[in-house]
Amino acid sequence: MKKTKAFALASDIVLLLLTIGGAIWLFALGSPAVAWQTDRSLLPLVVDGSRLLMLVTAIGVVLGLIAAAVAHRRPDRVVNGDVTRYAVGDRLAHWSIALGFVLAFVTGAWLLRLFALDTTVDLRPTLYVVHFIGAGLIVLAGAAFVAYSRVRGEDALFPRWRDVGPAIARLFGYLGTYGQPGVLGLRLRMVWLQDALAAIGIRPAKREGKFLSVEKVLSFTPLAILAVIVVATGLIKAAHYFFAVPLEVLKWSTWLHDVSVWLTLIVVGLHLAAIFLVPRNWPGIRSMVTGRMRVDLVGEEFPAWADELRQREIPAQGREVPAHGTAGGGD
Repeated sequence: MKKTKAFALASDIVLLLLTIGGAIWLFALGSPAVAWQTDRSLLPLVVDGSRLLMLVTAIGVVLGLIAAAVAHRRPDRVVNGDVTRYAVGDRLAHWSIALGFVLAFVTGAWLLRLFALDTTVDLRPTLYVVHFIGAGLIVLAGAAFVAYSRVRGEDALFPRWRDVGPAIARLFGYLGTYGQPGVLGLRLRMVWLQDALAAIGIRPAKREGKFLSVEKVLSFTPLAILAVIVVATGLIKAAHYFFAVPLEVLKWSTWLHDVSVWLTLIVVGLHLAAIFLVPRNWPGIRSMVTGRMRVDLVGEEFPAWADELRQREIPAQGREVPAHGTAGGGD
């Protein structure tokens, strides 16, 4: 275990030095001493945007390290009947990545003239700038989140194998399989389907924790993997202006970048559908905006988390956290 931790620490330090050192070196190169000699009028904009994008990645790592150093680990507290589910940093990272993806996708589609969109010579520089702003928001928030999580050792959102079965069961629950409200409030208690799923190890979790299994397995994980691919391939596309990136690598990076963006769009669409079409998920909208959730809902949807709150003997305006959840996260 100690060797594993030592290797992880060493690899983190190496990656940190490469990221920050490489970005500073690229930025220090500055602009060419002579005027650009090219028939591509947008090339200087793309090169400078790529250089800044790499610098923003390094800034994100530094911000994550600073946040991890100054943050104080506090136990969840119930205040005025609410408890914090998402910290400020988590929400900033979430909404920055969401906004960045929207900006990058829309401008990318526009530049590629998808969906019957067209561009003009005067409009293209603006689209490129907005595209790089979107990409910058993604890499800044993503790099900060990864650095912070690694230093703090926070892995509550990372799935375990035991989360896979309950996550799939929750999807079937959205069809009302377990008699609880599903899509548009649908309730269909299909015992035969429950038995068939249970026979292959797919059954609802008895007591969900602070983060649902379906969040960890089918929301956070695929989006995190796709975000890493989009960012990594985007950086390769940016790096080829400064390094001798093989043409074949650049070609496949571009293809993988585009495919990952479309897959991200699909996963985000399913994610939004689950949030807005399933009534029991609606409180999650408030928690991602304000960071807080009503303590009675914690007892219903996240009974294991409610147990943790109760064990710390945290008062909630003179009342205790509900002892048992009616749903048990088992949709």
